[in-house]
This record gives sequence, C-alpha cells and structure tokens, in this order.
Amino acid sequence: MTTTAGQTTPQSLPPIQLPQKPIPPARPGFPVIACAAPLLAAGLIWWLTGSALVLVFAVLSPVIAVAGLLDGRRSSSRQRRRDTAAYAAAMTEAAERVDHRLARLHRDAWSSAPTAHRILTVPDDPGRWADPTTVTVVLGSGPAPSGLRLDGGGDSAEHRAVHELAAVLPLAPIGVDPAGGIGIVGPGVIGRSLARSLVVQLVGQLSPRALRVRVPPGPAWAWAADLPHHKTRAARCLTVEDAGPAGPPAVRPIPSAAGEMRIILADSVTGLPPGCGTVIRAQGVTEADVVRLAGQPCELRFAPTLVAERQVSDLGEILTREAEAAGLGGGDALPEVVAFAPLCAARSGPTEDSAQGSTAAGSLACVLGLAEPGALHVDLVADGPHALVGGTTGSGKSELLVTWVAALATRYPPSQVTFLLVDFKGGAAFDAVRELPHCVGLITDLDEREAARALASLGAELRHRERVLRESGGRDITDPQSAGRLARLVIVVDEFATMLEALPALHALFVDIAARGRSLGVHLVLCTQRPAGVVRDSLLANCSLRISLRVNNRADSQAVIGSDAAALIPGDLPGRCLVRRGSAAAVASQVATTTAADIREILLIRPAPTPAPRRPWLDPLPPRVTAEMLTAVAGVDAVDPGDSEFLLGLLDQPDQQRYRVARYDPQSAGNLLVVGGARTGKSTLLAALAAQAPRRVRVVPADVEASWDALVQARAELDGMAAPPTGHARRHDAGQDRRLLLLDDIDAVLARWGDEHRAAAIDLLTGILRDNGAAGQKLVLTAQRLTGSLQALPALCQSRLVLGLPTVHEHQAAGEPAASYDSTLPPGGGRWRGGRIQLLHAEPTGAAPPPRPALSALADQAAPMLLVVAGSAARSAAAFRAAETNAYPQVLELGAHTGAGASGARVEASAVAAGTVLVADADTWQANWSLLTALRSVAPLVFDGATLADYRLITRRRDLPPPIAPGRSHGWLVTPDGVVRRTGVP
Repeated sequence: MTTTAGQTTPQSLPPIQLPQKPIPPARPGFPVIACAAPLLAAGLIWWLTGSALVLVFAVLSPVIAVAGLLDGRRSSSRQRRRDTAAYAAAMTEAAERVDHRLARLHRDAWSSAPTAHRILTVPDDPGRWADPTTVTVVLGSGPAPSGLRLDGGGDSAEHRAVHELAAVLPLAPIGVDPAGGIGIVGPGVIGRSLARSLVVQLVGQLSPRALRVRVPPGPAWAWAADLPHHKTRAARCLTVEDAGPAGPPAVRPIPSAAGEMRIILADSVTGLPPGCGTVIRAQGVTEADVVRLAGQPCELRFAPTLVAERQVSDLGEILTREAEAAGLGGGDALPEVVAFAPLCAARSGPTEDSAQGSTAAGSLACVLGLAEPGALHVDLVADGPHALVGGTTGSGKSELLVTWVAALATRYPPSQVTFLLVDFKGGAAFDAVRELPHCVGLITDLDEREAARALASLGAELRHRERVLRESGGRDITDPQSAGRLARLVIVVDEFATMLEALPALHALFVDIAARGRSLGVHLVLCTQRPAGVVRDSLLANCSLRISLRVNNRADSQAVIGSDAAALIPGDLPGRCLVRRGSAAAVASQVATTTAADIREILLIRPAPTPAPRRPWLDPLPPRVTAEMLTAVAGVDAVDPGDSEFLLGLLDQPDQQRYRVARYDPQSAGNLLVVGGARTGKSTLLAALAAQAPRRVRVVPADVEASWDALVQARAELDGMAAPPTGHARRHDAGQDRRLLLLDDIDAVLARWGDEHRAAAIDLLTGILRDNGAAGQKLVLTAQRLTGSLQALPALCQSRLVLGLPTVHEHQAAGEPAASYDSTLPPGGGRWRGGRIQLLHAEPTGAAPPPRPALSALADQAAPMLLVVAGSAARSAAAFRAAETNAYPQVLELGAHTGAGASGARVEASAVAAGTVLVADADTWQANWSLLTALRSVAPLVFDGATLADYRLITRRRDLPPPIAPGRSHGWLVTPDGVVRRTGVP
C-alpha cells in the first residue's frame, strides 16, 4: 500500500530529538552541625574568658541556621520552576517540528500521488502518459504510518503523546496496486463513483498505446466510451465489470497475467471473483474500509475519493485532443510501420524533363510517410526554406533523414537537387544514401582544420551561386532567366547541436546560409537531440518547417513545435512525429522506413549523370597524388610543364572549391627549401623533380663526399670557372644541363662532417644561395630541422615547402603559423605558399640508380713511385702488398725491418727503385723529412687513413682537402704539382 511517494522520505530526514524530563532537586535538611558548632565555640570562650557577652552570640547560631535552611529551599523551588519551563518549551518545539514534518510529508505525498482530481483539473499536464513501469491508484485518504523517527525522551505521558502524534500521517493518500483486481462492495452510486476515480487515474497515467479500456454498456459508463483508450488495441487492458442491481455476479477468476487489470463492482463480497487482490467495502460518502490487501486480510478505514459523472463528461474529448497532439490519436489511423516503396511508387512521378518545370517553379515536394489526413507531404521550398528536426536517441531521426533524402532522390534528378550530408556520429547514419548520384559530399566528425575548410568551401558555394545568378540576370533561383543553371542544394546535418558544441564558428556560417538560402537555392535540414538552448533564434527564425519525434522534456518539444506534445510520444513508436508548417497546428505522422532495396531501386531509375553534378564540398586532398590526377585537374598540359617549370603536386583551394596544380619555376621562384621530418616525402619530392627533367636536374644524395663535390662544382660554375668535381673528368656542358641542384637531408650531411669541413660547407652553401642570382643554377635543399647555422636558410631561399614535423614549435621555426600545424599529415602532405599541398608521388621507373662515379685507381698514376702517409703503416703496407699491382710491385715500410736494411735505418732517395710504394705514418715521414722532400717532386703523396692533422703536418698546407666518407677505402692524393683530390686505396 502506497502512502507517500514524494521525493523527500522520512528516512532521508534527520530524527527529531525529544528532551529529557528534568529531575527535581532534593530538599535541603536542617544544618545540625552548622548550628551546634557556634554554640560549643561560644561556651568554650565563656569558660576561658568569663565574658557573658559571648553567650549573646551563641543565641544567634540557631537563627542563622534556620535562615540558611529557608534560603536553600527557596533556591531549589526556583530551579525546579526553570527546568519545568524549559522542558515544556522543548516539548512544544518538538511537537511543532513533528507537526511540520507531518505537514511536509502530507504535502509531498499528495503532490506525487496520481489523484483523479488533479487529472481532471489539470488537462494539459506535460508529465502525463510517461507510461511508468509500476502503476498505483489512490483510493482516498486515511491514516497511515508516517515513518518519522524520534530520538531521546522517556516514558512520560508527554513523550508518549508526541510518539503517538508522530507515528501516524493523517489523511494520507491510500494507494494500492491495481494488479490482481480491485473489488468494490457497497451501494451502487458510491461504488461507481469510486470506480470512476480509479479509471480516471489509470487513463491519466497510461497512454492509449499502453492501456486499453473496456467498460460495461449502459449510461453509467458511456463517458468512458469516448476515451482514446477505448479505441486502441494496447496489450495491457483495464476491464470494468459492473453487475448492477439486476446484473449477474462477476465470477470470472482474476487472471495472473500482468497484462490485464480489473475493477469489479458487486453488492456483496460473495459477488467478487476468486483471487481478487484488493477488496473495498464502501459504507458511505466519507467512510470505506479496505478488508483485503494483496490477497491478505486487512483493516484500514479511509475516506474514499469519489468522482461524479458530470466531472468526467468531457474527459474523453480532452484526452482525445491530447492524444492527437502527441501522435496517439485516431485510434489505429496511423500504423506503427510504413513502407517506403509503396508509399512513393505512385508519387515518384516526374522525369528529368517534367521535374524541370516543377523545380523551376519552386518546389521540393516529396512524401515522407503517413499523416492522419493521408500522405505526409513536405516541401522544403514552400514550407521552409529550412527545416528543424528534433528527437531523442532511438526516436528515428536518422531514419527520417534517410527517408527524406531517398524521397527527394526518387522524385527529382541530380540536375535538380543535390545533397551535402553532414554526420557527427561517424557517418554511419548516411551509409544507405551516400551512393546516390545526388550526393555531392559526406562530412563526418570535423576537427578544427576541417571546420575552417568547411567554412571556406560553403562560403565559396554561396559566392558561386550569387555569381551565376548575377551573370544570368535572375533575382533568385526561381527566376525564369536563371532556370536550369543551378541545382538546389540540401545540406542535411545529423547531430547539429554536437557539431556546434565542437565547432562554434560554424554557427555563423549556418546563420548566413539560412538567411540567403531561399534565393540561392540552398536548404538546411538540421537534426539534433537537444534543440532547446542550442539552436539560436537567428537560425530558428528561418526554419519554418518543424518536425519533432519523441523528445525527453517539454523544453525540447516547445523549442521545435511550440507545444509539449512531442514529449508525450511513447518510446516504443520510432518514426512517430509531429509536423508543423509555419504557424499551423502540428500534425501527427508516421515516417516511412527506407530499406536497402529501396535505395537500389532509386539507383536503377536515377543512374549517375554525365557530367557529374557540381560538388560544393571539396573532398580533402588524397594521400597519394599521381600524374593522372594532375592531368584530370589541369588538363593534358599538366604533365608537360614546359622548359622551366616543375610539377610539385595538388594544392588545396577550398575557398575556390577546386584543386590547383602546384608548380615550381626555379628561375622565377628562386631557391627552394623543403623542411620535413623523417619519412614525410622529401626524397620522394626530389625523385619526382628529377623524373620530370633528368637533363636539367642533378640529384645529390645525403652523402658527405657527393654533397661536398656538388657544392664545390656549383661554386665553380657560379664563378665562371666550370671546374669539374674532384676526382671526375671536366664537363664543358655542366652549366647548361644541370640548372637545378637537389641536395637531400643537408642537415644530416652537415652533422656528419668534421667541424672545419662543416664550416666550409656552410660558407659554400650560403654563398651559392646568396650569389646565384637570376642566371645561376638554383638549389633545392631538404632538411629535417633548422638548427644552428641552418636557421639562416629560410632567408636565403625564396621559396619554402614545409612537410610534416614532429612538433608545432618546429613548424613555427620553419616559418609557418601555429594554426596551420597538422600532426596527421600523410607522407607528402605539407604547406606551400600558405595552402595545403599533397606532393606528386614519383612512380618507380624500374631502372637502377646511377652508379657512384669511380675514383682514379693508384695503379693508373704515371709516377715512378708512391709515397703513402698512413694512419696505420702496417695495415696500409699489408693492403698494398695484397693488391699485387704491376705498376708498384715493391712495398717498403719505413721504420720497420725490411729486406732493404735494418729497423730504423735511413733510406736514401737514390736507393728507392722505380715501382716502389713507401709507407710510413706521419711521425716517421717527419723523421725522414729529407727523403720526403727529395721524392715529392716526382712521386704523388697518398694519405690512407690519415687525419686532417696528418695531412697538414706533411703538406704544410692550410686548405681543406675534400672530405672522405668512412668505410669506402678512399684517401687523399696530392700530385707533384700540388693538386689535391680523392683517390681509391687498397
């Protein structure tokens, strides 16, 4: 039995403290000792002094004792009166607190109880028909346990009275569970009034979709036949059985199934069916008893809640009106499922030619489902120009959007209407319709960069439409002068509120589209779970077509259709909605369900047109760009850039709704610096440039020797000397063929050079970049990061290409703004002249890379002997002996035991035979300086594994020899005429 159902329960409140009854103070006794002690003292003093005056003070002792006794009793009486008054005040306060708690519980209990009078007096209750899982009906009011807790106190009469007061909640709602049947025994008028009250409560709690009502014939129950619950076929049924004075007794047993409830009226308990869970004996207007509760005997007296027949005379009309507003009216007029194919088959009508006139006249009419008057027709042009769709999860929002797109695609060709789909739930909502030829873009889960791209693309679409109308002389898309020039664009957005929360900047764009969309032929269909407080008035003002499926609260329903009706739609009716056009009343409807077979049928009647419809949304750049893509974007000339230009890739220009071929002209654009992390496409770019003009390009790998030689040769060509690289033959046409020098990973190469070579290479590089001018060959440099002395490169390179970098700080250091940083760039993606670029991918040619130029062999030297300065004399000597060259068959290691003499013996120049290789380390040669000096004029000097310090010690020169890569068996060769170059060593 339910007595209280408020949000505040007695258990959630702190207990009320009762005061303890005060204990009266004990009455003070006569102070015998205090009286006798002065007497004895006075007698002793008289005996000692003989003064009779002392005896006078002895007489005062009893007087003082009696006075003290009287004063103590007076104080005790005063304290007893104070304690009694404080106790009485505390008891009064506790009683008042009990009264306040009881009043609060009484108020909460009745405010949450499903009383018949509230249902009758509040006809537009927004919380009606929430279809609770547990149902309770209120029989009337009576005493019920309050559940209040009291602490403290005692067993006094006052405490017992307060406990008795707090234990009972008077006039509480007496509620019972109607399951198991409710039997009412008593006079017919009173019993029917009470049964009427119970029926009103049940139809007020359960919607027509959740409860069916069956009542007996006759005028007493004619009012219930007008209830919308009387016309439905809900699974749960309430049956009212009224035998009447002459009717047969109700003897049908109460079913155990939870789907049926019964209210039985009888003249006596014997007239009730077996198993009746609740039995009520109505004795009068103000008195009734519950004699059985939940199948158990019970004794509970209460005042029944009675409802007169005149109070419910118009209840059927009121609830029917509310059911219609909530999409529950009309009995079974609206089915729970509507198929798309038969609904649209007869209305798919216009061909491309006939649809031309329809759209030109300004129509996007289609059928979405069934409404109570018939088919549900909507027209974005006539009813819009924009639509707002609200609905909670599971209400059928995505199905509605798919059906709407499919219905438009069935009726109109892509030349008349196109769709841009935006889904912030990952894109799955539009999987069924994304293959339609009308679909010109699918946007899913934008980030900030893609949002900026969306702003640019859609803004460009509006400008394009304005330009077309201006050129045609038409005022808007319906003007005959502009007929056929533009297809209407429907932008369908699922989860609009989620998109705005993530990207607030898009709201201004949609407000602009909403304001200008009618004349430009751009329509919005905005779908959201939470329309209240998210979609602003500036946007709502242009959304004249409103569709609301089931929503969770009144505010969302009010925001969409201006009433609470959408909050009353049952949760088990996906696709049930209310459609409002402008200021007209909302119409209950059921949206059709579109299947994959329906989409296949549309694809059969609407094949992909040629040419494809214009795409207002430019897809992001592909992760791989081929020459065929460049040809498709720029025409057949894209892959033949001419004599001076090089193709870099595709440049994204969403503000112009296009891709553009990015080109690089070294003569006009100057030197190019490419900055990017590992595996971001730097080497691929160099390969693509080299593949386009192999005779005009020289690719230098990330190699210390090759890079040095390239820089030396570039400097020489720039100075007009045309000097060949060290170790290579002179080329007279080098300056003409190699107009573009490509140096890969220049920062990694610099890091592998020694300090002096690094400083010299930087001077060479910066000098070339600074001095090559308009006629000199240009450089393309790639680097992973710009640190140290390389920070000056951006100022010396007129063009800059920034690929993916690990951090935004490195991105900024490369000269790009932080806002353009993208950590998700694919290989080949980057920034070029303020825009996003995807580089051309060089297709493999299948040919092997060109071999490294071979260095001159020592055996080819036309010299009588070789002088070798070795890092390790023994290793070098052994290597030369193992080489077995015909030109130098004899190897002599200075300072070691040889056939020529003892260890440490000096060797004279005249004693060195032709074809001899003299090997020694730098210190040994220093000790044999006269020998070295004598032979230097005729014999080359070879440095094998020697250091730069060894080179300078022996040659006495300060210039830098070319760098040598470790592990390649290379050394320095100094000819007798002083030329220094690399050479191969054994």
